[in-house]
Parts: sequence; C-alpha cells; structure tokens
Amino acid sequence: MEPMEILSPEVARLLVAKEARRHKLAGLPFPDKVRAVVRLQWMVAPLLRARGRRVRVWKIEEPAARRQA
Repeated sequence: MEPMEILSPEVARLLVAKEARRHKLAGLPFPDKVRAVVRLQWMVAPLLRARGRRVRVWKIEEPAARRQA
C-alpha cells in the first residue's frame, strides 16, 4: 500500500473513517458484537445457499426494546 502522503485526499479520508469505525466497533459491548455477527450471517446466508453450502445462522434472543419496535 502507498504511504498516506501519496494517496488522494478522498482515499486518505476513507482510510481515516475506516479506522474510526473500527475503534467504535471495538468499543461496543459484547452482546452488540454478537448481534452484529448474526446480522452478517443473515446477509450472507442466501449467497452461500445459492452456492450449495449448508448454512446455519445463530439464533439469539433480541433485547425487549428491539422486539417491541
């Protein structure tokens, strides 16, 4: 990868935003991280099934506040 000085301002801005998002996600409580993984599993499941893979998405209970929404 090129040094930051050589990258375009747009790419440099995206890399800074990516790093900030990583720090934000790292600070999430563990249950929120698990929910994020399950959401990713739901998103990728149709693609994997279309390729003939068996997929099992984790079943977790949603928090009460989220179920009522």
